[in-house]
Amino acid sequence: MEFTMNANNKNTEPRFRFAPSPTGGLHIGTARTALFNWLAARSMKGKFLLRIEDTDIHRSKKTFEKSITADLDWLGIEWDEFYRQSDRISIYREHAEELLRRDKAYLCFCTQERLDELKKEQYRKGEMSKYDNRCRELSEKEVQKELKDHTPYAIRFRVPVCEVVFEDFIRGKIKFDSGVFGDFVIMKSDGTPSYNFAVVVDDAEMRITHVLRGEDHITNTARQIMVFKSFGFKLPDFGHLSMILGSDGAKLSKRFGSRTVGEFKDDGYLSEAVGNYLALLSWSPGEGREIFKSRDIISNFKINDISRSPAIFDIEKLNWVNANHIRQKGSEELLELAEPFLSEELKIHYESSMNSGIGYNKDKIKFLRCADTFREKIKVLSELDGYIRDYFKESPASYSPEAVEILKSGTSETVLLRLLEKIENTRLEFRCQDEKNYEAMGPDYFRDFISGFAEDMKKSDIKGSRLYLPIRSALTGQIHGPELPRVMAILGIENCILRIELCISHFYKIDKITKR
Repeated sequence: MEFTMNANNKNTEPRFRFAPSPTGGLHIGTARTALFNWLAARSMKGKFLLRIEDTDIHRSKKTFEKSITADLDWLGIEWDEFYRQSDRISIYREHAEELLRRDKAYLCFCTQERLDELKKEQYRKGEMSKYDNRCRELSEKEVQKELKDHTPYAIRFRVPVCEVVFEDFIRGKIKFDSGVFGDFVIMKSDGTPSYNFAVVVDDAEMRITHVLRGEDHITNTARQIMVFKSFGFKLPDFGHLSMILGSDGAKLSKRFGSRTVGEFKDDGYLSEAVGNYLALLSWSPGEGREIFKSRDIISNFKINDISRSPAIFDIEKLNWVNANHIRQKGSEELLELAEPFLSEELKIHYESSMNSGIGYNKDKIKFLRCADTFREKIKVLSELDGYIRDYFKESPASYSPEAVEILKSGTSETVLLRLLEKIENTRLEFRCQDEKNYEAMGPDYFRDFISGFAEDMKKSDIKGSRLYLPIRSALTGQIHGPELPRVMAILGIENCILRIELCISHFYKIDKITKR
């Protein structure tokens, strides 16, 4: 006997489902499964169902369910229908009783101790672990005696002798001999359904046309096909996603990316970037394109393009994708997204600047300039704070050893004294601009100023790094960073003057350079 199952769902509204168990957070591999089902449903103009498989009463937690739904929502994965298996227990019992009436299932009175001992004996003999079908041929008299004695029982599916053959839309034809399984439980002794039974009943009643899940479910698919056949249910199309491996080529671990979606969110990754990267794990639209918005992925996604090869999780690639999405953000949006990751001191500045109403707002402009300047530098939102924190202080937090060396070199004192002299000569203009129109003193303003100063210093044969590094070191305490006009525009002229004066006082013991 052969079960050759080739589903035909071409003329039916596509219906996909994601069915997580709320026994932990939404990990990256599971999130990819959800994403691929959602993308397939949207690209085929079908429906996407979320079904919480919470019949494991000992491990399922409401907190995990809330975490999973929150993470799906963060990823932008919205569902059209929602179900919870614990609300459907009576439905599974009715279907199990139907199989009992039709002799497709039977009562099993084996104790857990006997089953454990059977498994140990099979292991000792090097045999495959499976039920030995002991209760399959119990007589009606024997069954009634056990029931009269109130012996706990499970319900087992009577596995037919057959070859199960199905066409996987990712992997091609897959075959199983049913003899490898043994009769499996469909209803546990506590009255709850087994996984392989509940999903068949649900997929049939919810008219699921496509089941897309991980390759670790391939053997489950063979079991489920036999249950589908026993009821005469229409079979969905099956596809099995490859494993996601770590960059070391081994099973994904915590070190190499096996983390929950929530953890990536807490680290400062953008939801659209995580979704973009997950889509690239086993799928590609071709043409070398890798950065997408969700709507672009949907318009390009086809389930037949899913690769059967194992996917490699590369954190550096995720960082690159995230950085690309960050660069596409406007400054205000970027600041809004990064606000939860700012230090408490900066949060106070930020919230005050963003809630000050209409009109001149120096701090707001300063934040926007920071975002515009460092957008290209950060890979995750949490990095922004480290780049901008010092710009909201009177002086650099410290001077790097390289900056100290520059500031102690021969011409640095001359450069900084001459710079202050130039500022002093135009103080009225600077003060007016800084106090009344900080916004006008942007990078272009300071680009012209630095250019003019560089021309003046050429007369003293001071140029290049001998000119610019002392200025940068005095202003930021570092020898690398954004271009000087951007640095000065963020600080504002008064803070530039103060930082240069403090630097001169510290390194050259000269005080009160300018009239304050």
